[in-house]
Amino acid sequence: MTNQISNETPSRLGKFNVLTVNQDQHSAQYLSVDSEYICLIPFTKTAEDTIKSIYALEFPNKTNGQTAHTLIIDEVNSDLDRTPYDSVCRALVEEAGLNIEQLGLTENQIFYLGDIAMNSPLTLTMHCYGIDLGKPAKDGFEFTRNLSKDNFTKDNSKIINIGFHQVVNGEFPDTTILSGSFLLASYFN
Repeated sequence: MTNQISNETPSRLGKFNVLTVNQDQHSAQYLSVDSEYICLIPFTKTAEDTIKSIYALEFPNKTNGQTAHTLIIDEVNSDLDRTPYDSVCRALVEEAGLNIEQLGLTENQIFYLGDIAMNSPLTLTMHCYGIDLGKPAKDGFEFTRNLSKDNFTKDNSKIINIGFHQVVNGEFPDTTILSGSFLLASYFN
């Protein structure tokens, strides 16, 4: 038989919900997020219609002093975004700096791949979208971070091209990259 929890104390830390749980002499804190998030995995294909590469954010991780990688993540803004397509396009413009009009991006190039959930140490769910940038991208394109809402990383971060084989070989162990790539590969198989 397990001991009963003697006290649960909810609180907030910015955007995070903090639940402090006490049981006997033990205490633990759990984090969760109520906001709705999306993560984007822009990709290109080969002439044979297989996934060639993906694009991810590279930035200095302030918590450990190392270079980190993740998919492009943005919070859904219900005041601006009427549809998932609006959310994806806004994130591509603001967080990736893509000129979606110049690319000629259409809804047919955006694929809902599924959800990515994290349950510990932080509870968070993100809707993952694949963005087909071409086979290979015809006229080229440029990512910029100058519109990003993340003032701590926008000036010293960049979006990099990662060969899909590098993800499969485990060279980029970030959970969003691995999960998003798995969903992407599953969608096209």
